[in-house]
Amino acid sequence: MNFLSPLQNQKYYRYFVLSVIILLIIFLRQFMSLLLLTTIFSYLAMNAGKRIQRFTKISRPLSIAIVYILFIGFLIIAIEHGANTVIHQVNSMIKLATESSWHTTGVFKEIYKNVEQYRHSLNTEQLISKGFSQINQVGHVLYELILSLLFSFIFSMTYPQLKTWSMTFIKSPYKKFFGEFYIIVHRFIIILGRLFEVQLMIGFINTIVMVLVLMFLHFPYIIGFTILIFLLGLIPVVGVILSLIPLTITAFIIGNWNTVIVILIAVALIHFLESYFLHPHFMSQRTHMPMLVILLNLIIMEKIFGVWGLIIGLPILTFILDFFKIQKFKG
Repeated sequence: MNFLSPLQNQKYYRYFVLSVIILLIIFLRQFMSLLLLTTIFSYLAMNAGKRIQRFTKISRPLSIAIVYILFIGFLIIAIEHGANTVIHQVNSMIKLATESSWHTTGVFKEIYKNVEQYRHSLNTEQLISKGFSQINQVGHVLYELILSLLFSFIFSMTYPQLKTWSMTFIKSPYKKFFGEFYIIVHRFIIILGRLFEVQLMIGFINTIVMVLVLMFLHFPYIIGFTILIFLLGLIPVVGVILSLIPLTITAFIIGNWNTVIVILIAVALIHFLESYFLHPHFMSQRTHMPMLVILLNLIIMEKIFGVWGLIIGLPILTFILDFFKIQKFKG
């Protein structure tokens, strides 16, 4: 019996190519963050460049360059204001912890006692070691971010030449394999890019609504919180909930329980808006997935891929359903 005979079938051959791609991803898993960031940046930059080129009639390289100049400018502002916001949060928490007005009565007394016991049990050397480890991780993230921006810029600028060169693989003796390889990878990138664009739109709307609430409550460091809310908004559904942590801490510091309650109500309303209007409205034409399926998918993917699972979890599930022709992606 010939073991390669099933591969003569087009469907099984495509499964074989998908298996090769999965093995390749496992082999290159250490570079996944860099590859995903480069892919997302390239997709968004080329799409934005096309829109600029359409309206301004300028050349393609110049439109791409404008996109990256604007994005790098936004990134510098985000890092500057984000750092100031984090420093403000830490200083405010230290100040709050040293005050005696809030931890002498009620449930806070028990919480404060447990925190004090934990503080006395801390090992200074271990704390310093963990601090350096966290700084090293932040440095690694920034390194990957800068490298992915550079790679995506080069890719976007030289895309026509790269596309022409890649066609040599399609015309090679192994054209069947590389043809299927291209179809699968291209389909996943399209799904990832389209869903990420939709999540960007949802995150932008959520950010505008939340910033109006923060301005009404006279929150400090509005720009820093705007950037934080927007970045967390890129995580489908749960991003809004995660933003509760810094917002409630700051609300308690600058105000009282009334301020905290207003923040909780605002986040709950925004979560309701995203879950029952924005997500179904914008995603319905793309995924047709119930909210429960999306939430379960995010939980499972986070366990498998970590933080990246929250961002690419939905595109992976959408791609699987599309690949096996269970549910067609209408992108």
